[in-house]
Amino acid sequence: MAQERLELAKTIPSSQPYLIIEAYYEIIKELLTAIMYIDGYKTLSHVQLIDFFSNNYENKWKWLMNELRKLRVSIVYSGKRISGEFLVNHGDRINEMIIQLLRLVEGKLK
Repeated sequence: MAQERLELAKTIPSSQPYLIIEAYYEIIKELLTAIMYIDGYKTLSHVQLIDFFSNNYENKWKWLMNELRKLRVSIVYSGKRISGEFLVNHGDRINEMIIQLLRLVEGKLK
């Protein structure tokens, strides 16, 4: 699903950055869930997903994951239309994080 969402996210127009942010977060959430399941754990808490990953794998992504989570909450539950500034400032790091998470999941599945 994460790979399918990533391909779909690439088709979202840059004029709708809030949809891109939401898609990126969903991709990251699915990858973190996969990592947690592969490691024998399960949670429905998005905060615990991020904490598990930052405590067991890579802490340098924690801030960015949490920011994406908060933005997604604002988008989904408050209907906020987030500007593209966040993606301009953090888009490269988000893409790097997604690529590394995909590699980690693929490596664990082999």
